[in-house]
Amino acid sequence: MIRSARLVTIIAFVVLAAWLWSGFRPQPFRLTFFNVGQGDSALIQTPAKQAILIDGGPDRGILVKLGQALPWGKRTLDLVILSHPHADHVAGLTYVLERYHVRQVVMTGVLYSTPEYLRFLELVRDKHIPVHLAKGRETLKLAGGVSVDILWPQGPLANTEVSDVNATSVVCRVNYGDTSVLFTGDTPAENEASLLATGANLEADILKVAHQGSSTSSTPDFITAVAPELAVVSVGKNTYGHPASEIMERLRKLVLNVVRTDEAGDITLESDGRSWQRH
Repeated sequence: MIRSARLVTIIAFVVLAAWLWSGFRPQPFRLTFFNVGQGDSALIQTPAKQAILIDGGPDRGILVKLGQALPWGKRTLDLVILSHPHADHVAGLTYVLERYHVRQVVMTGVLYSTPEYLRFLELVRDKHIPVHLAKGRETLKLAGGVSVDILWPQGPLANTEVSDVNATSVVCRVNYGDTSVLFTGDTPAENEASLLATGANLEADILKVAHQGSSTSSTPDFITAVAPELAVVSVGKNTYGHPASEIMERLRKLVLNVVRTDEAGDITLESDGRSWQRH
């Protein structure tokens, strides 16, 4: 009995030590592109233990993904970025805002009257979540050497009515050390050309391919300017023909590695600030 008691004590000590060490050892910069079906959602977990969610996919399935990806008991998101208010990007965020504490939302504030977007705005208002209106050519600094460069829109869009909300998509580059990832929402080819014309630095190791690989985006000049080592197509079963065969062919010619969430499932990568490793 004494030996058994000592064994239990030793095991408990080892478990406690491992738990304490996990809280103090350096944390990697972790990026997960969720397989949310026909839509977009990605989670960034920083070395400072901050969590950034970019879009939420088309439904409540994002809650399962977050529950699996975040540490047990973590119910706070430090930053939520809504690229634009189409349902396949915003609908899942309504479930997230209902169940998680969100410290800040970044969005354009463009006018759009779908039930999903109106519910999102209602939750932001009722929960008094601070809002940062993206307006381009700005950098948001986070803890632990992480930064978010807002590259598009080029100017304020709050309370603006537009004919195509895809064209209002927030394009942002998230940086950690010498590594970076470019998120494009559903930005169309016209926006890509405008970004190229500004001379903005678009280079990134990882590219989230715009609009589920639609033929309306991902021009050769844009992909060449980004020069990614990995291109991720977030896509699910659909009737739109996404991803377009010509875009997939173009990506495979210009990018070393191309992956799709509908084929690979969740795609998780980690950066030490110098290079990426896939997990």
